[in-house]
Amino acid sequence: MPVAFVGSHARLGGSELALERLLSTLGRDWVDRVIVLEDGPAVRRLGALGVRVEVLPSGTRAGLLTAAWRLRGRLAGDGVRLVHANGVKAALVAGLGLAGTRVPVLWVKHDLSWDGPLGRLIAAGCAEVVGVSEAVLATLRRGRPRGLPRPRLAVVPNGIREPQADRADTRASLDRALGLDGSASLVALVGRLHPAKGQAELVEAAPEVLRLRPGVRILLVGGEDPSQPAYAARVRERIRALGLEDSVLELGHRDDAAALIAAVDVLTVPSGPDERGMGREGFGLAGVEALAAGTPVVGYADGALPEVLGDAAVLVPPGDRAALARAVAGLLGDPDRSAALAEAGRRRFAERYRLETTTAAMAARYRAAVSPAARRGPGG
Repeated sequence: MPVAFVGSHARLGGSELALERLLSTLGRDWVDRVIVLEDGPAVRRLGALGVRVEVLPSGTRAGLLTAAWRLRGRLAGDGVRLVHANGVKAALVAGLGLAGTRVPVLWVKHDLSWDGPLGRLIAAGCAEVVGVSEAVLATLRRGRPRGLPRPRLAVVPNGIREPQADRADTRASLDRALGLDGSASLVALVGRLHPAKGQAELVEAAPEVLRLRPGVRILLVGGEDPSQPAYAARVRERIRALGLEDSVLELGHRDDAAALIAAVDVLTVPSGPDERGMGREGFGLAGVEALAAGTPVVGYADGALPEVLGDAAVLVPPGDRAALARAVAGLLGDPDRSAALAEAGRRRFAERYRLETTTAAMAARYRAAVSPAARRGPGG
C-alpha cells in the first residue's frame, strides 16, 4: 500500500527518530515518499534509507496554508492511499490540504503539545489518531468539537531495536574520552537542551547528589535547541554558579546516545512542562532505551512516564529536586535494587517496545484506515 509520510520537523528528536526506525523496517512497498515540512539533519538521515524524501517548507502560520495547498497538489490523485502525519503540524497541514479528497490522514501523535480545542479540531480532520501512549490521547477522549466527527483512536507505542553495544567496552571508551579512571559513577540525561527536557532540574539537584555520592559525574547528552538559545545559556550559567564545571559535563549531540545510555549507571528523565505549559513527555524514548539496555531510570512522575516505564523505574513527584537527588544517589548506593530495576526494564522492553512489534501494529493501523468502513467516516 503506498503511504506518504509527512513529517513536522527535521530535527533529531524522538518523533523524528521514531519515524526513521519505522521506515527502516516497514519495507519499501509501504513507502511512497516522505515529505518533511522543514529542512534539517533528519532529511539526510531519512534519505540514507533509500526512500524518496522531499522538503516542503511551511514557515510561518501563513506558510502552513501554502504548504497545505502544495501538499494537496503533490498527493491528491497521485496514487497515494494514505498519509501518515508524524506530529501535530504535519496533521494540521495534511488535514487542511487533503480535505475533500479520498486520501485519509492518520495522525501519529507523539506528545501533549497543543492539546485541547486545537488538538480536537485537528483530530476531527483525520481518519484515525494513533498515540504513542494513552497519555497523549487523553484530551481527545474527553471531548470533540460540536458537530464534527470523532476519529478512531488507538495506542501504538514507539519501538526500538534491541541494543547491540557491549556495555563494558562502551563504558571503558566513555571513561577514556572523559579522562576518568573507571571508578566514578556516571549519571546521564539525554535530550536536546530545552526546558521540557529538564537539564535545569538535574543541575539544581546535582549538589545534593554529589553530597550524598561524592565523585559522581553527570553527563548532559544532547545538542542545543535552536528555538531555546537562552535556556542553554541559563543552564551553563547555573553550572558555573554552583561550581559544577568538573562534575556536570556537556557532551552535545551524540549519534551513539543509545550506547551511552547502556554505559552509564543511572539515566534521569526529569521532564516537565515548559514556560507555555507544554513539553511533558508523551512517551520518553530515552527512558525506553534505558529499559532495553538494563540501565536504571529515575524521573519525574509526569506525562506518559508512569504509563511507559511502569515499575521498571523510580519516579518521584514532578519538580521535587530533593527527591530526584535522593533517588539518584540511592540507586548508586544500592547495587541490588539497581540490578532488580535493570531486570524489570529488560522484561518490560521485551513485552512492549520491540521495533518489530511496533512495525506490525502500524501496518495494521494503515490497513484499517483505508478499509471501506473507515472511508464511510470515522467513528468513536
